[in-house]
Amino acid sequence: MDLGTLIPQFLPEFVLLGAGLLILLGERVGLERREYFGALSLAGMLLAFLLVAADLGTPGMGGLRGVSAGQVDGAAIPGALYGFSSLGLWFQEFFLLAAGLVALAFLSRPSVERGAAVSYALLIFATLGMLLVTLAADLVYLLLALEITAISSYLLVGYTRRDPRGLEAAMKFYIIGALSAALSFFGASLLFGAYGTTSLSVIGHSWPSGSGGLASAGYAFLLVGLGFEVTAVPFHMWAVDVYDGAPDEVSAFLAGGTKKVGLFAFVLLFTVPLLLVGSLSSATGSARESIQLSLVVLALLTMTLGNLLALLQPEMKRLLAYSSISQAGYMLLGIAVGTAPALTGASLQILAHVLLKTGAFLVVAAVSALGIGPLVADWRGLGVRRPYLSAAFALFLLGLAGIPLTVGFVSKFVLFSALVQAEGWFLWLAVAGLLNSALSVFYYARILKTMYVDKSPTAEETAPARSGEPLGADGLGWGRAGAIALAAVAVVALGVYPQPVLGALGTAAQHFLSLGL
Repeated sequence: MDLGTLIPQFLPEFVLLGAGLLILLGERVGLERREYFGALSLAGMLLAFLLVAADLGTPGMGGLRGVSAGQVDGAAIPGALYGFSSLGLWFQEFFLLAAGLVALAFLSRPSVERGAAVSYALLIFATLGMLLVTLAADLVYLLLALEITAISSYLLVGYTRRDPRGLEAAMKFYIIGALSAALSFFGASLLFGAYGTTSLSVIGHSWPSGSGGLASAGYAFLLVGLGFEVTAVPFHMWAVDVYDGAPDEVSAFLAGGTKKVGLFAFVLLFTVPLLLVGSLSSATGSARESIQLSLVVLALLTMTLGNLLALLQPEMKRLLAYSSISQAGYMLLGIAVGTAPALTGASLQILAHVLLKTGAFLVVAAVSALGIGPLVADWRGLGVRRPYLSAAFALFLLGLAGIPLTVGFVSKFVLFSALVQAEGWFLWLAVAGLLNSALSVFYYARILKTMYVDKSPTAEETAPARSGEPLGADGLGWGRAGAIALAAVAVVALGVYPQPVLGALGTAAQHFLSLGL
């Protein structure tokens, strides 16, 4: 394919690549202030967001469209490395939204902080890898795109270089990431040996005669390798230490952004094969059912253990990290069922988590900048001392718990309804999801009690705010305040009026499954 065709189709990705390279070039010519890098990053992400919206067929944006309507949700081309699905484009919007919120919040860090340019460039390159994953039609292409995001994320965790906790977290992340990649590529090699191809359309729609054991082993290794990516239990222990040691804004990006790209990889690899359960020979159907059962067990373990461990956490970031692990279980449930309504619910749950978890970690970043300690107990009386910040955090926690009038309630309602509609033993998965949601209310309520009921600490107990950070927005920094406000508004808006996004995701899920993209 010539560049004249390739560039318009990949224009959002080229925009991000150009923005990242310009940031690195700007640092080389002597630019130091974070505001320059932040403005360029936000401009690139906004332009990419608009270009993807145009590719989705948004009215009035036809002039920006680089992918024709016939190419989106078109039939899979044998041997193609990439393809365009409306579901994949929607996930691109999710990833750009998470990255944009974090880029905005980054503006509130010290203006001449060492590594400011590198932090923005790595954020952009990680987002670029996430966008490429959504277009994957080939297994090797998919895993290489995942590695672009992974390598950028390792470096992003330790970009400050002077924080020993950040460096330790980056090293742990790198070691686990290397193990995850090795297992995933080994699984891919086994699938290639079984099928003779790495095309996702071929792998998803058939089962190799005479090589079923090899294919099953390949899927097993991919399940474990990608399980590390999405922090599924029992492959989750690295996440808590990494989230805790990373800079607060980077933790927000890991929880609200990069983890979701692993979930989309699960969608690409497992949803289409699971549709064929029961429609093939008994041996093939049994193998598919084993994959489905493995996903269900992972989902149940992830939900339950994540919530139980969150109950025991005295530190806020570690509590939110375990909460993030448990939320991945709900998303895996929708993927395991494999129906269009379940995939719609899982996709909306991912969008909800992008907003809620990114927003929650950004509040933690703001509170830390104000000099408040890492323990939940240190947040005593915050509802009185910082009413607007506390209200936003309470909104995010209520959304994570699935309280009405938030997008978290809508996403869980759609997901659990899809499990009930699937009937059979899937009904018990809905019950398990509801019980886990009820369990999560206990530790979210504990945080709310600490903020709004417990007495404020004395002046001697309050640490001074971090120096060198931009002022404004009641001491939070304009960047953080703006990102938190945008996330909060979106949480309520999608909770009150979710129909446009919900309808579009439902249509995208149906097209994805019907065409096997």
